[in-house]
Amino acid sequence: MIRNTIIFVLLAILFTACQENKFRLQYDHQNILYIDKSVMPELEINERVYVPAYSDLYYESQEKKTFFTVILSLRNISFTDTLYFTHIDYYSSHGNLLRQYIDRVLVLRPMESMEYIVEESEKEGGTGANFVVSYSAKASLKNHPFIESIMMGNLDNYRFAFTSPGVRINK
Repeated sequence: MIRNTIIFVLLAILFTACQENKFRLQYDHQNILYIDKSVMPELEINERVYVPAYSDLYYESQEKKTFFTVILSLRNISFTDTLYFTHIDYYSSHGNLLRQYIDRVLVLRPMESMEYIVEESEKEGGTGANFVVSYSAKASLKNHPFIESIMMGNLDNYRFAFTSPGVRINK
């Protein structure tokens, strides 16, 4: 009985804490490295990736919408190269910058990954929400990162998820 009460209280605290911030990390990555931009090495490859992020979609009519939790997934798929992410920005359907996820450089070593979440309670993104992700690497980069968004939601009693791949864009 006491054990169940403790578990219930901990879950209630966790749920309450999650409600305060609509934009947060999925979980704490203890080994992920962030560095200041001033100490970033000189790198030859500088790319930007556009990633659609459907925070909501219409169904049946223009008046009905369903909302989604959006996960931005950044994956370094190289066994040898390190990637340096300099910007992870979230924009609304209207092109308004809603959130800059990092103010330092995210370093993803070989085969590391990182996720950022837009909570379902965030209602500003809209059907055309998107991320623009900037990264740098050495000229010898063998594999560009795999970047995608995963949208998860429910409609009536059905849960579903779908993905949207990132596309490199010109500067």
